Amino acid sequence: MKSSQKVLLVFIFLGVLFIVGTIFYLEILYTVSSLLLIPVLILYYRYKVQTWFLPMVVVLMLFYIRDLLMLGDLGNYIEPIMWIFGTAIVILYIFALTAFQRSHIHPVEIFSLVIMYGFLVFLFFTIADLVPQVVPSYKVATYIYIFSLILLLAITFTQYLLKSHYASLWLMLASASLLVSELSLFFRLYIISDISVNVFFPLFHVIAYYALIEHAVHRRRSNILPGF
Repeated sequence: MKSSQKVLLVFIFLGVLFIVGTIFYLEILYTVSSLLLIPVLILYYRYKVQTWFLPMVVVLMLFYIRDLLMLGDLGNYIEPIMWIFGTAIVILYIFALTAFQRSHIHPVEIFSLVIMYGFLVFLFFTIADLVPQVVPSYKVATYIYIFSLILLLAITFTQYLLKSHYASLWLMLASASLLVSELSLFFRLYIISDISVNVFFPLFHVIAYYALIEHAVHRRRSNILPGF
């Protein structure tokens, strides 16, 4: 078995611990897996490729710092968490936009885009109606947070539909998983913590991180910006 495969198995094991620990509120499992999940994933990436895609490593480290801050009292770190998470999302936007390519659009693809955009608009306004009731102190920041995740999914979905490249598929999957994970976390913290929310948050949290690494592995280098 290759070293990368062994490290991937360790990541999967930690992912399972993270999911179980989150669902059943087992602090020791949640804490240990949070401390090791991304470092092990970066190690897997290092074994997988010869040349690092540094912007992706930066994104994962920002998510890692965010996850560590969330292990403490969320109320004390909510502003740095938002800034760190926002910086990571901005870099993901650069991934999506620098890899964006124009191509001929089939009528069926236009129909698919209209359905997806309509659903995302509906999702944004549905969640936005809850914001003033649950986080009145951070309304604007929460609106931006939700809108940025939804817009990222819209861009990556469009990118994949127009480009149909394997790396684009992984970035779209990462964006969709981030949206589901973060909205589930939002519901878990501020609205209701039922079994579906408790499962969706950790499951798609892990999937999002893995999808980001696979995007970095299969990406095509861009000439638009240095380093991307």
